Amino acid sequence: MVEGPGVQPIRVCLERNAQCFKGSVQLRGRKKPLRHLIALSEEFAASSESARSGRTLLASSENGFIWASIAHTHGIPGMPDWADWFAGELKTHRAITPALGIGCEPVIVKGQKEQFLDWLSWGVESEAIRFPASTGSIRWPGFNLESLFLPAK
Repeated sequence: MVEGPGVQPIRVCLERNAQCFKGSVQLRGRKKPLRHLIALSEEFAASSESARSGRTLLASSENGFIWASIAHTHGIPGMPDWADWFAGELKTHRAITPALGIGCEPVIVKGQKEQFLDWLSWGVESEAIRFPASTGSIRWPGFNLESLFLPAK
């Protein structure tokens, strides 16, 4: 049984040889650390390198976080402004699935680097996404634990 504040208990079965990871994270403004548990089925835990397995487990469903994580994981060049477009492509191709989370909204993104590059190529060709007019550094936004694990209500 999985339980949490404000959440009805949920019965979860991860089959045999599930892996569980427990820990605590001290967040600014909280007296007690945030306790967390991540449980993975044997099948998901066995694919330790998400870039090769075609499935990436992410702790947040926020478009900017998903795009930044996928771009970083797969070494894909891009712009932070493309986050909403990329999220739309994930939905169109049914490549994103919500995962069970309490205190966060995890998702599983399915796809390989080549597939994502094809989408980006199409996006640039169709002018759905654009490169900046000027050259220079691209500043990606930072993400902190509070924004991932204590979503604004």
